[in-house]
Amino acid sequence: MAKIKTTGELRAMLADLLVQVKEGDLDVEKARNITKMAAQINESFYAEIKCAKVLFEAGKTVHQLGELPINK
Repeated sequence: MAKIKTTGELRAMLADLLVQVKEGDLDVEKARNITKMAAQINESFYAEIKCAKVLFEAGKTVHQLGELPINK
């Protein structure tokens, strides 16, 4: 199983899903479910970037993207 490591890889995977659906190689319902999960990942990207912006503007330490603590 290949791991998705970048936002570009996520976009490429989603584009590939569209082609698979178009060619009849992937069930539409499966593609819909995967797309919903990818949307949640994208929402987390957006939230983390928004948080980093707020921290930066407040003069606080900004964590590297993907390293934001969630339990503090």
